[in-house]
Amino acid sequence: MPRVRRRFVWMLALAAGAVGCGRETIPAAARSFPRAPIVLISIDTLRADHLAAYGYRGGSTPALDRLAASGIVFDDAFSQVPLTLPSHASLLTGRLPTRTGVRDNIGFTLGADQQTLAARLKEAGYATGAAVSSYVLRRHTGIAAGFDFFDDEVTISGTGESLSESQRDGARTADALAAWIDAHAGGPMFAFLHLYEPHTPYTPPPSHTLAQPYDGEIAYADEIVGRFLDRLNANGLLDRAIVAVVSDHGEGLGDHGEAEHGLLLYREALRVPWIVRLPGSAHAGTRIAGAAGLVDVAPTLLALAGVPAGGMDGGPLVDAMVSRRLADRTVYSETQYPRLHYGWSDLASAFDGRYHFIRAPRPELYDLASDPGARSNLAASRGSAASAMAAWLERATAGTPAPQPAAADAEARERLRALGYATSSPRLPPAGSPLPDPKDKIATYEGVRRAQQLAAAGRDAEVIAALQPVAAREPDMLDAWELVAKSLIKLGRTKEGIDAFGKVLAIDPLKPETHLALARVYALERDGARARQHAELAAKRDPAGAYEVLAELMMDAGKPGEAAALARRSVEADPSRYMSLFLIAAALQREGNCGEAIPAFTRAIDAKRREPQAVVRNLHAGLADCLARSGREADAEREFKAEIAAIPWSPEARVGLATLLRSQSRDEEARTVLAGVVTALPQPTPDAYATVVRAFTVLGDTPAAREWTARARSQFPRDARFR
Repeated sequence: MPRVRRRFVWMLALAAGAVGCGRETIPAAARSFPRAPIVLISIDTLRADHLAAYGYRGGSTPALDRLAASGIVFDDAFSQVPLTLPSHASLLTGRLPTRTGVRDNIGFTLGADQQTLAARLKEAGYATGAAVSSYVLRRHTGIAAGFDFFDDEVTISGTGESLSESQRDGARTADALAAWIDAHAGGPMFAFLHLYEPHTPYTPPPSHTLAQPYDGEIAYADEIVGRFLDRLNANGLLDRAIVAVVSDHGEGLGDHGEAEHGLLLYREALRVPWIVRLPGSAHAGTRIAGAAGLVDVAPTLLALAGVPAGGMDGGPLVDAMVSRRLADRTVYSETQYPRLHYGWSDLASAFDGRYHFIRAPRPELYDLASDPGARSNLAASRGSAASAMAAWLERATAGTPAPQPAAADAEARERLRALGYATSSPRLPPAGSPLPDPKDKIATYEGVRRAQQLAAAGRDAEVIAALQPVAAREPDMLDAWELVAKSLIKLGRTKEGIDAFGKVLAIDPLKPETHLALARVYALERDGARARQHAELAAKRDPAGAYEVLAELMMDAGKPGEAAALARRSVEADPSRYMSLFLIAAALQREGNCGEAIPAFTRAIDAKRREPQAVVRNLHAGLADCLARSGREADAEREFKAEIAAIPWSPEARVGLATLLRSQSRDEEARTVLAGVVTALPQPTPDAYATVVRAFTVLGDTPAAREWTARARSQFPRDARFR
């Protein structure tokens, strides 16, 4: 029987959802290591072919090189999805995305019915801990299931339009997990470390500058891994642990037109490293040929630890650690990203160790043995192989409905947009209508991606110029119109910006982010009626965000009671909304109800701790004011100083603290504190000087008031307030 025919018969015998599911037995020769510590490291966006262990010569990865030399290297491991969240869902459950239900970074969560690697090990008596470096893997996605300790303290601040606000340096993540490991080193434990390097933007530290910035980021990730492994070695864990290093997906780097990942399913986006080091360096130097998937990682680690691994789509590949060869198997991969965010066709692929077939409006087949760069499409010339793999994909996805993402809040969309992902949902054609092939839309896609980078850099005029041709080709592209609208608003071209937002609403009339953006624009334009109208429309799909904006509008209108009621509705929809909790407290303070305002401010401060860099003006100063009014002067001073630490020029905090100090006859301290309203500003303003003069006047410090009036007059001689 010809080789392709044999594979075709074998593939049709697989269970529909399986990937390489010929369940592998564990021979006695392949040792297991019951209760051994397990460490799983995921280095985000790492192409296997950019590591020396896979033949690359352009980088610097000594730590991973040492790990590979003392461990086992799988030559051809493929990701199931070239996106962070769905790929990690498959990695940690051993199940395909069609089974986990997580098909994209936004609008999907890992359900409680999905048993994770952490949950299985916890049941087996392991302590379980994790630390992640990206907002994409925050605990709210369900990815934290089964972990006793899950550190996702990613810095989030401002508007979320900066990448740095949605990820953290991997060194900090590694330190957080290492501290947990130190406390649990005495018993069986499972530790999961996620590093976001080398995800874009490629900005390695100067010490890791290489010819390609991407390689520099990999070198920095390697250094972090090396320090982390050294710490394991120092406490005696490394030599008795099972250590695995993988990546969730690769990176396009322009090989097929895609600079990053998510849209296409070529080898550069799917092939990832998988290195395993066993206790005592068992089977060191082993290389395993053949097709493997990330869904095989969890069952393999469980088998090595002697823990049952039923109900998974992947298989334990322990046999191969002895035989150095995987049996014939096929790996499934997919991306729903083009369909969910652009209205283009989704893609699926099958890789059998030699052939890589991509199901698309124009199917593709590549012989990676002779054409590793996937340049020659053989779908027509090798029809039998293409047909066999297409049939396998049909069987593997049979009965899987088209995924429908749940509504996501505006904050999540902004954070993911900051990381370079599209977040809008397109207007899809009627069911059964043909969808465009993503590979034909790569220029459009890259144009939007480039505009996102320009927007993050504040180059708004260039954003508009870059997206004009895109909008002409793709008039229904929501992300393009949203970027144009925001850039126009920032440039002061408000009417044009409102018109551009209107293009979005013509496609999606209830898009909450657009309505909330317009609510804020109209609020700045002093058009409260229209601002409220748009916020109320947003409430249909984002009640938490909409009621928060409505509460802000009521506060601005001098209606604290109505503001508090609306803020409470926001908190009912999402208890983590620290801004809504703050609005409740501020409304109580404004009404003179400090008895209730004090615990309300405390709740808001506690809720904001998850976003330590976020700045909420008057949060601590409002609490301090109520504490001072309640006679708790020491507590009030502490909170005023906390506000000044966050906002050095804060007039509320500095005037409040100066008033408190003056009441205690600490006049010199009061003068120094109040002067900071001006001196802490990078560029002092007439209003800042006026605040200082007015405060000294009210406090009865006439000499200081005269001194600051003279200073203001010299700086702003034409301002009538200082004459």
